[in-house]
Amino acid sequence: MTSPIELDLRRLPPPLPMQHALDAADALAPGELLTIVAPMLPRPLLMELAQRGFDAEPGEPQADGSVRVQIRRPDDAETPA
Repeated sequence: MTSPIELDLRRLPPPLPMQHALDAADALAPGELLTIVAPMLPRPLLMELAQRGFDAEPGEPQADGSVRVQIRRPDDAETPA
């Protein structure tokens, strides 16, 4: 098992945070977890991840407005047939 991956995307200009998050999510192996730190709740990213079959759980907004989102590619056994 690999170390958890965390990407801090707060200082990137749009649309780079979404592009980097999607690229990193696409590179995950089944069951792997990625945590991103976004400058705000990334609703468009959450919708796109859901469409691609990823599990994504945003945390509570921090004092600076940033949000940590955990993204996981489901195991092959969890994918509906």
